[in-house]
Amino acid sequence: MEKLTKDHDLSLFDCGKASLNDWLRRFALTNQQNDSARTYVLHRAGKVVGYYSLSAGSVRREESPARIAKGLAKHPIGVILLARLAIDRTEHGAGLGRTMLVDALSRAMIASDAIGARAVLVHAIDEDAVTFYRKFGFEPSPLDPKQLMLLMKDLRASLQSVGLG
Repeated sequence: MEKLTKDHDLSLFDCGKASLNDWLRRFALTNQQNDSARTYVLHRAGKVVGYYSLSAGSVRREESPARIAKGLAKHPIGVILLARLAIDRTEHGAGLGRTMLVDALSRAMIASDAIGARAVLVHAIDEDAVTFYRKFGFEPSPLDPKQLMLLMKDLRASLQSVGLG
């Protein structure tokens, strides 16, 4: 996994979701250059086969699952936003989604030690994505079932249990 640069060829990437393909080609590098997000890519033989993007964010307390909001003042809750995660169609089913998610979560945990973040937040693009994130312990928002969060202390414990934390 490496940070996206202008040298990466994004033209052949196709995850099957036009909005994710378009965002990678049109906005990922610009967002990286203006410090609003960091995008990481996985490539094989020069072809980008997967990517994810991270940024800092916050959510309103009422948007958060009870476990995440518990014990906090009624202020916005700091989060690390996993803004995008996509795998090229040619690699679907090969386990790269899990690999990339673990990498993204590891980076989120490191960032939370430096800046403080209560959870990792994702906005799932569809029900398949909801199912994927739920397998990793993400909990849905009481206001939007496609907005899911993973408590940082749960993430830390999970990564430590497999020797990554």
